[in-house]
Amino acid sequence: MKLSRRALRFLRTLRILPSAIDLSDPIIGAEADAHPVVPEYSIPPFDDRPIRPISTRPNGWVRIFRGDLRLEYTTGLIYSGLRPIFGSTDGLHSGIPPTRPISIFTRRVRKLEKAVVLKSLYEQSYYHFLFDFVPKLELLDRAGVADTVPLIVTEGLSKRKFFSEAVGLGLFGSRPVVVQGKKEVIAARELYVVRPDAYTERQLSFPAKRLGGIADSRARDRLYVSRSGTPGTSRQIVNEEDLVARLRELGFSVLDPGTISLADQIARFARSSIIVGPHGAGLANILFRYGAPMALVEMINPTKKYHHHFFQISAHCGYFYRATLNNSERGDEQVATASADIDAVVAAVQESIEWESSVYDRTIASPSG
Repeated sequence: MKLSRRALRFLRTLRILPSAIDLSDPIIGAEADAHPVVPEYSIPPFDDRPIRPISTRPNGWVRIFRGDLRLEYTTGLIYSGLRPIFGSTDGLHSGIPPTRPISIFTRRVRKLEKAVVLKSLYEQSYYHFLFDFVPKLELLDRAGVADTVPLIVTEGLSKRKFFSEAVGLGLFGSRPVVVQGKKEVIAARELYVVRPDAYTERQLSFPAKRLGGIADSRARDRLYVSRSGTPGTSRQIVNEEDLVARLRELGFSVLDPGTISLADQIARFARSSIIVGPHGAGLANILFRYGAPMALVEMINPTKKYHHHFFQISAHCGYFYRATLNNSERGDEQVATASADIDAVVAAVQESIEWESSVYDRTIASPSG
C-alpha cells in the first residue's frame, strides 16, 4: 500500500525514512535555496496573463551516497536497506513517490562497486534530454569524477533514437555506460547523483560543445521548424501550408527535426539566425546556436502560455524573442492542433529581420569605427 505524501513527510520528520542530507556528501556545489528567475514579461503573450512563479537552481551539484544501496528503476530513488532515501534523485521534479520496498528485493539485481546515476524524470523528452540530462556530464567533469566510474542510464532512454545518435557523437566520451533494465535493481556501495546548473553559461553551452555543434555567426539561414513531417506528431499547425508559403517569400526553408539525423539538426540550427516554429521539443535545438546572434519566433497554443521555457532560454542566451498565439486550438493541451495567426507570425518575423540587420550591420561596422 502506498503512503500519502503527508504521511511520507511525517515519517521523514521522525527520521523513520532517511534523508539524502543524512546519507550523502557533496563533492561539488551545494543545495542552494530555490529563487525566482525574473525575466521581462512585457512582451506578448506573457503580458496579459499572470505567470506562475518560476524557481530555478543557481548552481548544480554532485553528491555521493555510500552504504548498502539499491537503485530502483522506475523512480530513480536510492534505497538504504528497505528504506527509500528522500532527496536521492537529481531533485529536478519533487514529489516522486517511492515504490513498494518488496519490489526492490524481488527483482533481479546487478551488482556494481560504484556508479553514477544519470536518471531524470523527463529524460525521454528531447527538450529535457538536452536541458537537464546532457549538462550533468559537465558537472561530472568539473567534479573530477573518474572516467572509469560507469554511468547508469535507463533502458527507456537508451532506446530513444536521439540518445543513440548522441552517443555516436561522443556524448559520454570514454566513460563506460550501464543500461539498467526496466525490472532491474542495481546494488552498489557508492552511487553518485548529479543535478545540473540551470540557465548558466555552462549548462546552456555544453550540449553544443559536447556534441560538436559550432555556431557559425556569419551564417544567416532562416528556418521554419515544422511538426508535420513525422506521422502521429502532436500539436500540428493545420494551416501550415499557407504559413510556409508566406515564409518562403522571406527566405525561409522548412525543416522537421524528426525526419533528419541529430548531426544534421545540430548543423542546421548552428547556421540559422532566425528560427520560427510551434512550441515543441524541436525548438530545443536553439541551444546549438549558442554564442551567435539568433532570433526565435515561437508559436504558442493558448493553453501553453505558461510554458515559457524557450523564452527564458532565449533571454539567457541573448537571443531576440517574439511569440504569437495560435487560433482554433482543438484537443487536449498536450496534443492539440491549432491554426497559426499568419499575419502575426509574419509581423514578428519582420521584427526579427530588422533586429538581425541591426546586429549584423553593427558587427560589421564596429571594426572600422
